[in-house]
Amino acid sequence: MCGIAGVWRKRNPIGGGDLADVGRMTQALAHRGPDDHAGWNDGRLALGHRRLSIIDLSAQAREPMLTACGQGVLVYNGEVYNYRSLRGTLEAEGRRFRTVSDAEVVLEALHHWGPDKAIPLFDGMFSLAYFDMRTVTLWLARDRLGIKPMSVAETPERILFASEDKAVLACDDVARAINAREITLRLAWQSRDSSSSLFEGIERLPPAGLWKISETGIEKRHFWHVLDVLDAARIAGDTASDAERVASLEALIQDSVGLHCIADASVASACSGGVDSGLVTTLAKRFRPEMSAYVVDPRLGHSEAADAERTARHAGVPLHRVPVDKTRFLDLWPRAIWHLESDGWHASHVCLLALAEQCRADGIKVLLTGEGADELFGGYDWQEASMRMWRPWSWPARLFRSRSGLARRFERQRDAPFRTSVAGARAWDRNIVLRSLSPELNFLQTKIFDRLEPVASLSDRAFLGCCLHDMYSHLQDLLNRHDRLSMAASVELRVPFLENRLIDFAIHLPRRHKYRGKQGKWLLKRVAEKHIPSQNVKAPKNGFQVSSNFTAGSEGLLRGGLLRDAMKWPSASVEDLIGLAKRDEPSRLRLVGMELFLRLHAAGESTGNLSEALHASVRQTR
Repeated sequence: MCGIAGVWRKRNPIGGGDLADVGRMTQALAHRGPDDHAGWNDGRLALGHRRLSIIDLSAQAREPMLTACGQGVLVYNGEVYNYRSLRGTLEAEGRRFRTVSDAEVVLEALHHWGPDKAIPLFDGMFSLAYFDMRTVTLWLARDRLGIKPMSVAETPERILFASEDKAVLACDDVARAINAREITLRLAWQSRDSSSSLFEGIERLPPAGLWKISETGIEKRHFWHVLDVLDAARIAGDTASDAERVASLEALIQDSVGLHCIADASVASACSGGVDSGLVTTLAKRFRPEMSAYVVDPRLGHSEAADAERTARHAGVPLHRVPVDKTRFLDLWPRAIWHLESDGWHASHVCLLALAEQCRADGIKVLLTGEGADELFGGYDWQEASMRMWRPWSWPARLFRSRSGLARRFERQRDAPFRTSVAGARAWDRNIVLRSLSPELNFLQTKIFDRLEPVASLSDRAFLGCCLHDMYSHLQDLLNRHDRLSMAASVELRVPFLENRLIDFAIHLPRRHKYRGKQGKWLLKRVAEKHIPSQNVKAPKNGFQVSSNFTAGSEGLLRGGLLRDAMKWPSASVEDLIGLAKRDEPSRLRLVGMELFLRLHAAGESTGNLSEALHASVRQTR
C-alpha cells in the first residue's frame, strides 16, 4: 500500500521543475507511505513513490521498480492477492524474479503479457502507472470496483497523476479552484466522491479505468464493467440448491479471507456487531492466529462494542475498544475532511479515522473489513423497497389493473426503477433531474434493469438491479471513505468480499438467495450462522450509528462562511439553512462538512484552527 505520483511531458523532456513537482507530490502523500520514498525519471516521464511496506519489506522491493532489462517501470498502490499464482505462471514462461514482492509480479505481468491481458487477471485492489519504454507508452489503471484511487490533471504541456487530489494541487501550474457544480451534486446526495473531484481540472480515474497515454494523447477505456460481464441467463436459469450455494459461498469467502491475510506486517480486523465484519474476523483467525479486532465505542448514543465483544469472544480474538467522545470528534472532524477531500456525509467518517489512528499506534498496518457484502448480497432496506415498487406487475396484483395501464406505467418507471432513483412520479420532473445531475450514474439504472430482462419477475429484476447499481453508487462512497481515512493513519484497509470470484458469484445469484422471508443477505447469513453467534446473525441491521449530539451546535460555522458565497445564497437564507442544519443531522453533516472543506482547501485554514472554531460554535449554542 503506497502513494504514487507522476508527470508526463507531452513534448519537451522532463526538467527541474517537473522533478520538483514530483517531490512536492510525494511529500503531500507522505501519510500513505511513511516507510520509504524514491523517484525515477527518463525522457518525458518522472515518477515518485511513497511506500508502506507490507509484502516483502526488503529494500529490493522498493519502487519505482524497473524490469531487469530496464525497459519497463512501475509505481503501484495496493495489493494483487493472487500474485503467487501469477508468479508461478510467469516463471513457467521463463520470467525470473529478484524479490518475493507482489509489485514485481505486477510489473513482470504487465511487461511480459501487456496491460490489456495482464490487468484483468489481477485479483485485488490497485491503482498503478506502468511505463513501457519499448513503445514509449504510459498506462494508468485502477481496480475493477475502484478500491484504490487515482487523480489526473491535464495541462497544455503535461499530464499529472497521483493517489490524491492534494498531491496534484501541489504542482506549480495547477490552480486550486473549486467546482461549484460538484458541490451542488454532493449537497443533492449524489454519489460522486470515488470518481469525481471537487477541484476544477482534476479528473479521477473511474473504477476499472485503463488509460493509455502516448504521443497521440490519452485513450480512455475500461477493462471491466458489470454491464459487460453480467449474464442474466445464468440468473434466470439457476437451479442450484440452497446447500450447494451455501457450500460454494463458504469456500469462496474462506479462500478470499486467506488471500487477504497475506502480509509481512501485523493484521487486525474492524469488527462491528454485524454479520459481515464478524464473519471476516472469525475466518481470519484461522490464517492469522495472532489476530486482534477493533471497534469504535462512542461515548454518546448507541455503541456496537457489546455485539462486537460477543463475536470476538466466540472467535477467540482480543477486542480493542476505541473510545470517541464529543471533544475527540470535533478535534478529528477537520482532519477527516482534509483527507476525504470532500464534505464527509456521515459522522462515522470521523470514527473510522479514530479507529485507524489507534491501529497505527498499536503497530497494526493491515485492517480487514466487511465492506461490499451489503451491495453484493442484498443487505440494504432500499434494495427490498425497490422490489416493492414493482408489485403491481406481480401475481395476482396485475389481475386488477389494465394491460395498457401497466404498459404505460412500465415505460415511466423503468427510467427510475429503484428506490434510490433520484426522482419518481412525474416524467417531466424525473427527466430534468436525471439529465442535469449525474447522467452517467442515473441512466445506468435503466441500463442495468434492461440487461436483467431474462429475469421474468420485475420485482426480482428491480431488487437485483438495485444491488448492482449500488456497486457504482453507494459502495463507491464507502470505498473512497475507507481508503482516505485508513491511509490518513498509514493503515491499509482490505475488503475480502470484493474479490474477483466473489463478485462474479454474487452478481449472478437469483433474488431468492439474496432476499427471502423478509430477510436480506439470506445466503450470506446461512454461511455466517456456522461461524458467528446466532444472536448477531439474527439481529436487525443498524448500520454504524453515531449520535447526532456529536455535531450538535456546529451549524453556527455556516454563519459568515465560504459555502454561502460559493453557492451564491442570499444572506437572508443563511439563517434558514442554519435552522435546517440545527434540526436535521444529515443536512448538518453535509453543510458543515462542505464548509470545512472550503475553509481547508480554498481558504487554506489549518485543521487545528477549524477544530477550535467547531468547539467555539458548540459552546455558543449551549
